Amino acid sequence: MKTEKEEFEYVYVENDGTVRELDNEEIEYLRTEFEPTDGARPYIKSSYNQLTPDNKISGFLQRNKVPKNIEIIKTDLRYLEIRFPISIYDSGKVIELPIGIYSVKVLGGWDVSIGNFTFVLTNKENQKIVNPKITNWRVQSFEFGKRAKKIMVLDITEHGNYFIEFKNQESLKVRPSNLRIARLFERHIPNQQLQIWIG
Repeated sequence: MKTEKEEFEYVYVENDGTVRELDNEEIEYLRTEFEPTDGARPYIKSSYNQLTPDNKISGFLQRNKVPKNIEIIKTDLRYLEIRFPISIYDSGKVIELPIGIYSVKVLGGWDVSIGNFTFVLTNKENQKIVNPKITNWRVQSFEFGKRAKKIMVLDITEHGNYFIEFKNQESLKVRPSNLRIARLFERHIPNQQLQIWIG
C-alpha cells in the first residue's frame, strides 16, 4: 500500500540530481496558500533539467515530470535550503552553506532565552566541525511574516554541505512579545514549533 508521501503530486530534486520523496513538513509547506508575490512561496521546477538563477538543479518537481530512468528514493536525509526556516528538531539534515558570516535568528517571538540551546555543523566531506557563537547584539526583525530575534552568528570559512545537529532544544524559551506586561498572560511557544533561520 502506498503512503501519502508516495502518492503526493510533488517530489524533490536535490543538488546532486537525485530525486526523493517529500517529508511531512514539505508536504504541508506545498499545501500552504501563498500570494503570487510572496517571496516565501515554494520554487516549483517546470522540468527536471531546469536550473535556478544560481545554476542549481534543486527544487520541487511534479512527480510525473521525473525522467523514467531516475528512481524516486525514500530517505530521511534532507538537504535544507538556507532560504527557508529550519525546525530545531531537524537534526541529521544537511544544509549547503557558501563561505560567509551568517546571522542565526529564532522565529516566533522577541522574548528569547537561549539557555543551553545550540547546534553543531559537521562538514559532510571532511568532518570539520563549526560551532555558532552567541551574540549579545540581539536585533529584532520580521522574517517570513514572523517575529524574529538574532541569537547567534555563524562563520563559514569553507563552502560545503553540513550536517546540522541541534542540542538542548527544550531549554530554548520564546514568547511572542518582549514587553514585561505581556509576560503575565503570554505563554512560551511550544518548542516543537520553534524554527531558526540562517541567513
